[in-house]
Amino acid sequence: MRFATDSSLGKLGRHLRAAGFDTLCQHQGAREGFFEGLDDDRIVLTRTEAIKKRYKGRRLIFIRDNDPWRQMLQVAQATGIGPDRIRPFSRCLACNALVTPVDKSTVKTQVPAYVWQHQERFYECGQCRRIYWRGSHHERVCNKLATLFQQKEENIHGC
Repeated sequence: MRFATDSSLGKLGRHLRAAGFDTLCQHQGAREGFFEGLDDDRIVLTRTEAIKKRYKGRRLIFIRDNDPWRQMLQVAQATGIGPDRIRPFSRCLACNALVTPVDKSTVKTQVPAYVWQHQERFYECGQCRRIYWRGSHHERVCNKLATLFQQKEENIHGC
């Protein structure tokens, strides 16, 4: 499932990426014409009436809530996303590209010394080269996703 968020939904876009969904965010790209060039299978997520009216011919979810996690729940309910579709932190939170495991020895100079000493697994974005590891943010997001889907954390692949 692939999404595109308007500029008012930046946090939702990051949460969707954190859950492993291919999500383009308008706040990161050109504002004019952002939705015109999107593939038809990409679902537009918006809180803006003008965008809702302008793109009513394509698959679109009009987001009503202010809270990003409740927005995520609305998207999950509207699309039928279940916990089996969640792949936490499989995408770069910054640029949306896939991340892949890398050997610990290759990132020693790229991460804080404490992190390198206490973490065993590292991941790298294939596009922007950011390095990721399972820190406290990973646990918080997994807990939120488990609560959102009313699942045990271990039932969500990758948590």
